Amino acid sequence: MVSLFGQSFTRAELLRRIGRLEQVAGIVPGSYDDGPERAVRYLDLRSGGGLEARVMVDRGFDIGELRFNGVPLSWRSANGFRAPGLHVPEEEKGAGLLRSMDGMMVTCGLDHVRGAAEGPAGHFGPRRETAQYPLHGRISQTPARFLSQGENWDNDDCRFHCEGLVRQSMMYGETLELQRRIEMLLGSASLTITDRVRNAGHRPTPHMQLYHLNFGFPLLDAEATLLLPPGRGPQTEARAAFLTQQLPSAEAADEILEVDPRPGPDGRVSVTLVNPGLNGGLAVQVDYDAKALPALQIWRHLGPGMNVLAIEPATNRASRRAELDQSGHIRFLEPGEEIVYSLTLSIHAGAAALERLRQD
Repeated sequence: MVSLFGQSFTRAELLRRIGRLEQVAGIVPGSYDDGPERAVRYLDLRSGGGLEARVMVDRGFDIGELRFNGVPLSWRSANGFRAPGLHVPEEEKGAGLLRSMDGMMVTCGLDHVRGAAEGPAGHFGPRRETAQYPLHGRISQTPARFLSQGENWDNDDCRFHCEGLVRQSMMYGETLELQRRIEMLLGSASLTITDRVRNAGHRPTPHMQLYHLNFGFPLLDAEATLLLPPGRGPQTEARAAFLTQQLPSAEAADEILEVDPRPGPDGRVSVTLVNPGLNGGLAVQVDYDAKALPALQIWRHLGPGMNVLAIEPATNRASRRAELDQSGHIRFLEPGEEIVYSLTLSIHAGAAALERLRQD
């Protein structure tokens, strides 16, 4: 049965009431037509259960905006959704992403995450001795090839999906592909992201990935709290300080908490940002496969005009690339090898739902 607007319907009962499914839910393509965002393609997904997501086709097939019942949940920067042709990753000494970063989900990778770095490139053959890696890699500002969108009924349940392929390649270098599928169940308040990263080249290639999941006002405000997964180590003062959020302050600076999460019996990890005072109580839960993404860090900057908290599952701990290389902690994908990542974003609304989250 489909739950919509406080009622339950069979497929036949619902379709008898509407001319087409887009009246209540679905996927609608669009593009911006002015300013630095001009010509950037996107897909608007609506579950019919209050959840809306804007998928940025031309920006790595990432999620630009996330809303629930009209309430914005995602962080937005001063940059806006700049067209990828304006992005220069190597400017600002490799920190060019700081001029383009924006939105709820920014995928970092596919061969580097975190600060700009240089590394050996001998694995690609004799033509290149070193490789340059800009801040958080290149994939988030690369346009995707739009593969498909659709709706699939299974008896009385309907699932929407959209799919895109993003390729990162260089002569005498890497050829990596990210195939992303985003799914949303009709009437639900959650979406699932399934990523397949494949070495489409002919030489072993380094691979790193980090999901920069960025949340902002009004979800992130003074009443908000962070529910972290159980850690393998002792509780620290730094961890405790991240649980409670504050109002923006001119004295605020970058803060990073590295978490060593203990996965649940299903091998997954959940992190939740809760605001009990927002519309009677609202929370966003991030749930992901910890085997593929064993590292987790939380980043926040509560300064004026920033006011952002990011949940960041990753393939690697927060170390410099040179240190990871020396310790053998950079994964190489063999030609044709593939790795799958799975994340779910779920919205919980109301005091009772928030209380159940705290008890879990």
